[in-house]
Amino acid sequence: MIDWLGLGEFFAILAAIVWALSTILYKGFSHHLTPMQLNISKGVLASAMMLVTIAITQDAALPHHLTSWLWLIAGGVIGIAIGDSAYFTALRNIGPARTLVIESLAPALVGVFNILLLNHYLSPFAWCGIVLTTIGVVIAIKPEKTLPQVDHQHYRKGVLCALAAAICQALGMVMSKGALNNEHMSSLWAALIRLAAGTMTVALVVAVFKSSEFKQALTLRGISGKQWFFAAVFLGTFLGLWLQLGAVKYTDPAIAQTIFATAPLIVMSIGFIKREPVTNKMLIGGLLALIGVGVLLAN
Repeated sequence: MIDWLGLGEFFAILAAIVWALSTILYKGFSHHLTPMQLNISKGVLASAMMLVTIAITQDAALPHHLTSWLWLIAGGVIGIAIGDSAYFTALRNIGPARTLVIESLAPALVGVFNILLLNHYLSPFAWCGIVLTTIGVVIAIKPEKTLPQVDHQHYRKGVLCALAAAICQALGMVMSKGALNNEHMSSLWAALIRLAAGTMTVALVVAVFKSSEFKQALTLRGISGKQWFFAAVFLGTFLGLWLQLGAVKYTDPAIAQTIFATAPLIVMSIGFIKREPVTNKMLIGGLLALIGVGVLLAN
């Protein structure tokens, strides 16, 4: 099965599944953390998990070239420090529905940055799959009912942050591919370097300007249902980022990002199993996205 799918595509599907599960788990805890605090908390926990895994597996396949380190560090600062913080800020200002629709631009942006930074071009067939999947996801996640009104200031801030998150996510993905193309290294080391760079950047900013918030992020004060938070970090950040870098290592980042973007559809599928209501838009969008992913896999 892995040979038929391609190892990168297989990892991308697994990443979408664990991210979908982590999204559901995140609903099980409540917190009063800022987006940057949340970024620090999950980054520190997941980095510790990665270090333990590296020690247990005795993984010594770390990068040796300075260029690879720079690609990964830059990808972490842009994709995680800026991108994740912008994403959490967008969620707070315009909600998940609007944020996810704007985030659907990420696969196409990866394709563009892939051309600009790595001079790698996708086939028209692959672009067709990306477009079909993106349209399907947008149709499926667009809510049936009118969204709650948001004042102009919060709406503008939320939209800009969601766009920034999509751009940073795409840039971080392509930069990681640049590092993985440069030499042989394990995807776990690549994930750790990228995550540590992003987490340390956010931690430094918060520690300098808001030291009390930095301490709260490390101690997790104000969080109830910590077990759900730990489980979500394990799946969404530890396994998710590891699988993401594994996917990028073995396939084109635009294809990987397109498959990652189907995570909301997996959440909806789980809801369907739990007998939550399913709309015609969800079914049509899900089918269209499935066809798009099929085109990508066939490519």
